[in-house]
Formats: sequence, C-alpha cells, structure tokens
Amino acid sequence: MPKELTVTARYSRNPDAVFADALSFAEMAEATRRVAVYKDMPEGEMEEGRTYTLNVTVWGVMRNPNYQVHVERVDRAARLVQSREFGWMIRQWDHTLTVEPDGDGCVWTDRIVIDCGWATGYMAWVAKVLYRTRHRNRGGRDIAARMRRV
Repeated sequence: MPKELTVTARYSRNPDAVFADALSFAEMAEATRRVAVYKDMPEGEMEEGRTYTLNVTVWGVMRNPNYQVHVERVDRAARLVQSREFGWMIRQWDHTLTVEPDGDGCVWTDRIVIDCGWATGYMAWVAKVLYRTRHRNRGGRDIAARMRRV
C-alpha cells in the first residue's frame, strides 16, 4: 500500500531564490551529502518534460542504478515542480515540491507518494531521513515530517 510523506521546512530567504535552488541538480547533490551519492547527475536545472537517468547510492550500500526522474511540470510562477520517479524496487515516487512565501521567508514542502511493494514502509522511512537531511544541510528550520497511507 502506498504511503505519502510530507516534509516541510522554513527558510529565512527569498522564495524565488529558494525555488531556484530547488531546480538545481548540483544543489540537490550537495544538500544530500552524507546520505546519498548521485552519479551521472545532469548539469544545470531541471527542465519540464525531460527524463533523467541517474545512479543513486544511499548510505554507501543501497544502490539504485538507472533511476529514472521524469520532470512532469515546472511552474516558476507558482514555484512548483512535479516529478515521477522509479527504479529498481521503486514502483512509484511521485514528488511535488512547492515553495511558498511566509513572512520574511518561505516554506518549502515536499510531498512524495511512495510505492515499493513490500518495502514501502522501509523506503518511506529512508525518504524521511533523506529529505530531512537535505533541509538541514540547506539551513532549513522547523523541519517537520508526517506520513500517511494513501
């Protein structure tokens, strides 16, 4: 049964600048340091309609070769990105990322629907650690995560 993970973090920076970071592959790799290593990472920003193939290793042991990331939508005005991802045991990893103004800064929200068959619970936990680590490494604060069955 799929699970939905929602992770939020507050940033004291301009929402447009934070969203620009969200589109950067290099920034994502840097934010995930100490948890995941990405090989064959594209340069530049995510582009709507493109499919990227990466090789991901989490904690040095969990390999996910030929991981597919299809960027369905990039809406700069709404500060929203939607991707559909899959690979190895990941049947579904539908990610919606939004950055919304909040006072003098913004709130970044990641919503991920995860289906990995029998390993869904474990992979949802891995995702929770991964996304919270990214936000900590980016300087996010008030990081919160919640999970529910969908």
